[in-house]
Amino acid sequence: MKKLMLIGGGDTGRGNTEYTTKEIDEEIVKMTDKVNPNFLFIGLASSHSDSYYDTMKKIYKDLGCTPVYLKKSNLVNNPDIVKQKIQDADIIYICGGDTVKLLDHVKEYNLEELLLEAYNKGTVIAGMSAGAILLSNKGFSDSLIARGESENYEFIKGLNFININFCPHYNTDPKKKKDLEEYLSKNNEEVYSLENNTALKIIDGEISIIKSDNNSKVYKVSYKDKLIEEEIK
Repeated sequence: MKKLMLIGGGDTGRGNTEYTTKEIDEEIVKMTDKVNPNFLFIGLASSHSDSYYDTMKKIYKDLGCTPVYLKKSNLVNNPDIVKQKIQDADIIYICGGDTVKLLDHVKEYNLEELLLEAYNKGTVIAGMSAGAILLSNKGFSDSLIARGESENYEFIKGLNFININFCPHYNTDPKKKKDLEEYLSKNNEEVYSLENNTALKIIDGEISIIKSDNNSKVYKVSYKDKLIEEEIK
């Protein structure tokens, strides 16, 4: 079975933030069908990957997992260790951050083939925000804004493990919805748009919705004379 969890956003409890993705993390562990799954954290999108891992390590250890960290030093110096960590993982969690940076690193260190092999053999692949965009056909991202290369949210091409268009953090910035409407008015496409604390659970292409907050929503967004938001429950 092929297993993905694409997370639209939320807080993992780092710093002074509230932990808001508990039910999603619990479901990720359940998807392995194992009592003590191996959890591999990939933090290549984040500029604070060490502290990010420390938080995720505690969360997934409390959920019965054995956590492991794929460090950038592994990628640079130990490709055999990288391969082994990915092959041993029951869960691969790709964190949020800079989508462009994440894609660049995945390509630079030849991770795409290893991730695809893991996905095809049934490893649960979870992506948060930028990580979810990586796994999608393409995703609506603010990375080019943060880099000073654009004034608008723009789609960035992912690895297409699942052929959907993905928009994370749909409820966090009114400009995002405006930019998406502008794009869709010129393109006949649909976009899965997720508010924080929601996720798409995808088993062999079949999509269901997981929420850590029942007030948060997931939409399939398109355009026909106006923006159409079809809520998915």
